[in-house]
Amino acid sequence: MSDTETTTMPVDELVHHLDLFDPTHHERLWEVLEYARGSECPVIKTDADEGYFIVTTYDDLRDVANDPATFSSVEPALRGVPVRLPPISEDPPIHAEFRKLLNPYFSRAYLLRYEQSMRDTARELLEPVLANGRMEFMSDFALPFTAANLSRVILDEKDKDRMERAKDASVRISTENTQQAFVDLAEVAGEFLAERKASGIETDDLLSAIVNGSVEGRPLTIEEQVGICATLFAGGLDTTRASLGNITRQMTEDSKIEARLGDPDWLAGDLDEFLRLETPITFLARTVTRDTELNGCPMQAGDRVALHYASANRDERYFDHSDQLSFDREKNPHVAFGIGLHRCLGLHFARLQISIAFEEILARITNIRLAPGGEVRMANGVILAPESLPIEFDLR
Repeated sequence: MSDTETTTMPVDELVHHLDLFDPTHHERLWEVLEYARGSECPVIKTDADEGYFIVTTYDDLRDVANDPATFSSVEPALRGVPVRLPPISEDPPIHAEFRKLLNPYFSRAYLLRYEQSMRDTARELLEPVLANGRMEFMSDFALPFTAANLSRVILDEKDKDRMERAKDASVRISTENTQQAFVDLAEVAGEFLAERKASGIETDDLLSAIVNGSVEGRPLTIEEQVGICATLFAGGLDTTRASLGNITRQMTEDSKIEARLGDPDWLAGDLDEFLRLETPITFLARTVTRDTELNGCPMQAGDRVALHYASANRDERYFDHSDQLSFDREKNPHVAFGIGLHRCLGLHFARLQISIAFEEILARITNIRLAPGGEVRMANGVILAPESLPIEFDLR
């Protein structure tokens, strides 16, 4: 399909060809999803990538997420994955064992031991750009801040070259979703796991828990260890850097938002509204295990299904004025962190990083605005985030 065809095709036709990885389709994404949610058949059947379904409404997404027997998570990436990615690639009952192993290291109480390290990282990244009064926010701050925190908290990684390889593979997973990107990240994970195993170090940290952990009464396999590390790094990098970029972009468009973020209570409600409107991980996939029907749409065993969290978060049945920020919602049951048994393991880690980042940023700069002549380029695919965000600012 040509770019011209995509631009001019009526929405009721484009809905049957929607490609979630095509940049030209992404320009009409919200229009197509809104049309689908309001139609008699809100479960889209697209012919992209040899065909898959897209779940667009809140109720249908919740039904799928709560039925792992019919909709398996074994391949959570829409275009498939060459490696297992526990815990997001696991179904009950083993999924619960992986979560039990990992949960203690993602509690807020545990993560707070790294608070000062995160603040130090933020300050180090801000220091060289302050005098310039400008920076490319994504590459100068959001990406290195998130990657450094992941390397400290999850990977205990100190090799900068290896961290760069992990960052590169993770970004390619979110934008290209290629098999090779998963392989490259798994290779890096295997290297630092082997080093930790050989060192004999046994400390109370996440990497030791993975190296020495067990499920179903047996030690984790090497494949499972590598998959867990790849999952935590790729997922953690995407969610936080995207949220930092999206919120900062909102600040450049509305000066009142900076003042809201200066209020210590903003995390209690405003953050959830930012996440609802611009859901960082827009969709993940399921595989149909048996012939079934969803909201009148027949599906066969083996069919692939995209759970579009970002679309569910704009479902007008649950969110008035769903296509705009509204900070006075009485209820905000958004699914930016997922729903059901696969609710995001790292949600406390993401919230803590976002909180620390903006505390440190707004302690030093103000009047954040788009740099003159600057262009905000948005990614398409799994992640909703700026690829480029050049900003200017004043010192406090």
